[in-house]
Amino acid sequence: MLDIDQIIQDYGNYIYNYALKLTCHPADAEDLAQDTFINAWKNLSGLKSEQALKKWLITICYNQFLMKIRQKSIRREELLEDFSILEQEGMLLYDSLSNSEVEVQVEEEINELQNGCFFAMVRKLTLNQRIVFSLVDMYGMRIEDVAQILETSVSATKGLLFRARMNIDSFFADHCDILNINNPCSCKAWITFSSNRNNLQSQTKKLIDILNYKEKNYLFDLEVRNKIKFLYANMPDKKPSDEWYQRVVQSLK
Repeated sequence: MLDIDQIIQDYGNYIYNYALKLTCHPADAEDLAQDTFINAWKNLSGLKSEQALKKWLITICYNQFLMKIRQKSIRREELLEDFSILEQEGMLLYDSLSNSEVEVQVEEEINELQNGCFFAMVRKLTLNQRIVFSLVDMYGMRIEDVAQILETSVSATKGLLFRARMNIDSFFADHCDILNINNPCSCKAWITFSSNRNNLQSQTKKLIDILNYKEKNYLFDLEVRNKIKFLYANMPDKKPSDEWYQRVVQSLK
């Protein structure tokens, strides 16, 4: 019989990182991962095969994420996509980039800030775009598997990924000096500026509501796409705190 404590030890880091890619926020990821294992414990008797454990945990985590999203006051446009247009846009996805990443050098002291910035921008995608982008580009899942999770067609899922990539690319192409030294936003400048946190928060609040590359007339740029693909592919996995493991185990007793 499977032991839930051992499952948490074996899959805690994996599910936490899955939750982090969905929520793009460490505290939310801890809560989501904890809820995942609580629900797994409650339904452990329904698991038919130990070989299906990882996929089973992923499914629980994703369903818990959707439930949390639906409990919040979400903007209507985040929940809606024109799937007939998505089917067409799926044809525009550039699959040929799989082996053409461009290495980007990032200094160690700004690595955490850069990753945080990327997470923040992913949260500015529509909900469906965020799910697909997070799971494919940030977590490395196959488009076919994500389409199954979303219960939509592969071509529509490709369309969501195309939109998400274009939105992310259009923002960083104009803002991030890691991609272009002539861009206005510098990580080192933000590190200095953030010493006055209240001032920082007041000036940055609501600068961006939701990303939409069409408003900026952004066109696909292969160099930008490859650089961003490299940065996301090399984001290190995070590990939840030891206190998190203890808290989850205690919640099951």
